[in-house]
Amino acid sequence: MEDRSASNPGDSGGRGLPWQLWREMRGGAEHFQAVRGQLPVGRIRQFFYGASLPFHIARTTLKDPPTRARYLRVTALQTAFLLALTAGWVVWNHDDTPPQEERPPKVSTPESRARSREAEARIEQRTRELEAVLKARGGQDAQKGDNAAVVAAVGALIAEAVNAEKAGDVSAEEAVIIAGDTVGKAGEDAAGTSTPTTDEDPDKETEDPKEEAATEPLPAGLREEITATVRAALQDANREAAEAKGPRIQREPQEKGFNLDAPQVRHGILFLGSWEFWVAFFGSLSVVQWVIVALSRDFHTVISREASLATGVPPEDPEIHPRVRLNFPWMRAKLRRRWRAFVLFAVGFPALAVLTTPVFWNKPVFTTLSTLWGFWWLTVFTAAKSNRAWASPVTDRPWFLRGWARLAQTVPFLGWGPFHWYSGVWTRKTEGVGAPIACVERQPWAFAGLAATRFLGTLPPFRCFTRPFISVASAHLLNLDPKQPPVGEGPPRPRNEGD
Repeated sequence: MEDRSASNPGDSGGRGLPWQLWREMRGGAEHFQAVRGQLPVGRIRQFFYGASLPFHIARTTLKDPPTRARYLRVTALQTAFLLALTAGWVVWNHDDTPPQEERPPKVSTPESRARSREAEARIEQRTRELEAVLKARGGQDAQKGDNAAVVAAVGALIAEAVNAEKAGDVSAEEAVIIAGDTVGKAGEDAAGTSTPTTDEDPDKETEDPKEEAATEPLPAGLREEITATVRAALQDANREAAEAKGPRIQREPQEKGFNLDAPQVRHGILFLGSWEFWVAFFGSLSVVQWVIVALSRDFHTVISREASLATGVPPEDPEIHPRVRLNFPWMRAKLRRRWRAFVLFAVGFPALAVLTTPVFWNKPVFTTLSTLWGFWWLTVFTAAKSNRAWASPVTDRPWFLRGWARLAQTVPFLGWGPFHWYSGVWTRKTEGVGAPIACVERQPWAFAGLAATRFLGTLPPFRCFTRPFISVASAHLLNLDPKQPPVGEGPPRPRNEGD
């Protein structure tokens, strides 16, 4: 069958490199549906062919209603456990206390104490001026300018409290307490002077109305009104100051330890929190996801077998009756494979150090090379998900050992002493995985795309959805390898390998 996604040089229409790149990506992603039993031509197409292969296999497999119902039931239950954990995490870390502007601790000195006393005295004076205006209104009919006088007195009190709080002479709560205590004390004094005694002469002439108004008790609830007004004004001032500075995405990192700042919504803006929080969050979710997959692994095995049958690949798993259980032999084998993968990754670091020494231990270069080195081993163990990868013929040493040997011929001291010993250790550590390495070397771009999908699929909760199809996709790529022996032939598979 002709590959309908093949490039047509005359069809580019001069649209440039982005259009041709898009055609290559799309052609690789659609190749499975267009052409069966043939690897696409071109590195970009092969990469996206491998990356999209698990989704094509899932699409073909889930056309069967019973299989689709089982898949949806299993993944829904697995995801429900993860969502329950996420909800518990959010509730545990939720804080209803509104965030406040962080300020350096106040250092008590004779000068700061003197400024605090002066600020308190000014707030008390403004409060008494407001009381006097309010007492004057409580006597005779309100005069024409009374409202303006009250507004001016309230504004003077608020301005004094805000300025004192901004200057750091008193805190916001201290300013509120001073204003409230002053009003309360004045109210008690006014109530005491206006209380009549039993010894007064009933025939005594009534006092002047103005003097009576001056000693009349303050209106009920005045203390609460003034304190509430001052508190609201201080909160508005602090909020306006914070908005004027702009949103702060994250606090300054702590000098020691993790800065576990959880996401928050402030003034309609979502603050994502610190990266340490997300590392801890996804790390804990990944651990729980691993436990969930370990308990329900039998169900993934059944789905993988049905995916193999639906796409024409000989199934590698026996027919079983799935149940929730802890498969301890599988868990031990899994831990051993994880440890071996770590050793294989770490044993290459001395070579990376030698390669980066000529550029004076350039950190970006070392980081890039170590990342590519880690992705290479992820690609190898992605191919190893299929049993057939372990039956692949091995005709030569891995590419990195060949490169190290050529480098040793150019730089003679790399073949002496500790360098020679290191080369031997590196060779022995990689002998057990020579078969899947050979598979990846023959189809590097297709397996790299599949490894990229597998890596993204490890993020919670995607692993619950993609895991059953990764091994089947690896088997499909191995079937396209002309050097791969037929099913059932080749060297025996090492014990406890694969998934």
